[in-house]
Amino acid sequence: MTNVALTGTSGFVGSQLAERFARDGRHVTRLSSSGAGDVMFRLGDEVKPDEFSSREIDALVHCAYDFSPVTWSEIHRVNVEGTRKLLGAAVAGGVKRIVAVSSISAFPGCRSLYGKAKLEIEVWAERVGACIVRPGLVYADTSARSGGMYGSLVRSARASLVPQIGDGHYCQYLIHIDDLYALISQMAGGELRRPARPVVAASPRCWTMRELVAELGRRQGRQPRFLSVPWQAVWLGLKTAELARLRVGYRSDSVISLVHQDPHPDFSALKELGVTVREFGTV
Repeated sequence: MTNVALTGTSGFVGSQLAERFARDGRHVTRLSSSGAGDVMFRLGDEVKPDEFSSREIDALVHCAYDFSPVTWSEIHRVNVEGTRKLLGAAVAGGVKRIVAVSSISAFPGCRSLYGKAKLEIEVWAERVGACIVRPGLVYADTSARSGGMYGSLVRSARASLVPQIGDGHYCQYLIHIDDLYALISQMAGGELRRPARPVVAASPRCWTMRELVAELGRRQGRQPRFLSVPWQAVWLGLKTAELARLRVGYRSDSVISLVHQDPHPDFSALKELGVTVREFGTV
């Protein structure tokens, strides 16, 4: 593999993967809706196979997901149908290997719209023979390089009083960005056989939200206190803000993902591939 294309490179995971592919000597083509991309790409729009064939793209890593739609019809049109168009163009453009980055929030019976959309995206990925990865919470070594949900938790841990949903017992399963990259790059390069099912990529240790934020506070010399808030109240507040078209930085659907998470994530596919990931642990 010499030429790899990535979507979602304006986000934390996509940008970090692109940086690591480039560092390893791969020619990286960034498909992004921002001006920083090499190819203008917006989920939901048509994609021309020539975008891949003209650049002789060997592998595609699809990380993009648009969180701005809040209704199922728009989520489906943009993210699910958008992915179908992207993958179809990649196959028609001669891309040999595809890795679809899903989420640990996607599992049979999931209640969040995000998880349901990712499941439907996985269906299209399966049809084109893509490898499917369901990462847990992705983190980096230093808070300065952390983004996404983990970065938000790092910042919240600096406060003296941290609101938490319920009693903070909800699990987070973590994976270091370097371990996620190692897995995805081997899939994209054809070094790993294609798994027969989605790969849940994370350490199997459950860090409760309370434990995780307390640890992130400790690493920053803080000892945050916690204020428990019923999850229903948090969900209702966020949903009201969304209906009023207010931007608050969090989504009501994320609360559903947290509260109604997979009670028994299956990490066996990762083990079968012979891949290990480091423990988040204390330092």
